[in-house]
Amino acid sequence: MNEVDLRPMTLGEVLDRTFKLYKSNFWLFAGITAMPLLVSLVINIGAAGMGINQKNLAGSIAASPGMLLSIIGGGILFLVVYLFLLGAAQAATVFAVSDLYLGRTPSLRESYRRVGGKALRVISILIIVGLMVGFGFLLLIVPGIILLCRTALAVPASMLEDSKSIRSIERSMNLTKGFSGQIFIIFLMVWVLSWVVGIIFDGPFGYFAAAQHATSFAILTLQYLSSFIAQVLIGPIGTIAFSLMYYNLRVRKEAFDIQHLMASLGTPASPSAPSVA
Repeated sequence: MNEVDLRPMTLGEVLDRTFKLYKSNFWLFAGITAMPLLVSLVINIGAAGMGINQKNLAGSIAASPGMLLSIIGGGILFLVVYLFLLGAAQAATVFAVSDLYLGRTPSLRESYRRVGGKALRVISILIIVGLMVGFGFLLLIVPGIILLCRTALAVPASMLEDSKSIRSIERSMNLTKGFSGQIFIIFLMVWVLSWVVGIIFDGPFGYFAAAQHATSFAILTLQYLSSFIAQVLIGPIGTIAFSLMYYNLRVRKEAFDIQHLMASLGTPASPSAPSVA
């Protein structure tokens, strides 16, 4: 069992711990994140290999209305499967971070095993939060940014407290009160990292394709592979940081460190204290 370090952390300490966990458990987090992205990669490369482009697609649809229905049906099926796997990957990452934070040793299989049907709950949370944030952006942008920051801990709260979607969003709003600025900095950091890594991995192939005025199957495949690698590298970082921030705010506001110590000693915790997986 790993050493447990439960204490209030500054934002700098949260970020430092995020990258330490990411570095020391890289293959675990990369493996979890890769699951949904592999599905997308295989579909994209398969479509490129069959020569499905805008011209061929338009011709197929014009020649056969049935082709249109097949494409729409296949697209919907792919979207459903992809969203489910995406939700499962995010939930599994939260469980892995929780195990590491509480001194346990996680595994890829165990992290995914704990997800089960909770992946659907992650999707519902993301949809609800997306609608809230989208509406907030319509109100002169700033309300949308505030809502984005205040709801950032909804998924960790839902997974670790086994709470429903709306309750988890409310829980996130309570925990992040007074800490929206720190949450915003985490979002900004992830966005900058995504932008930089995207340029490093995707930029060369995009430039080459533009210079050749054509996109071959080989270039498309390399673009998809580079995008896959970039997303696997960056994908876990935000979830790790927000999971640690969830625990950090619980320690600060609810004395979670004392609750955990009492539980480890076999002393019943306060009945009002939320449970943690």
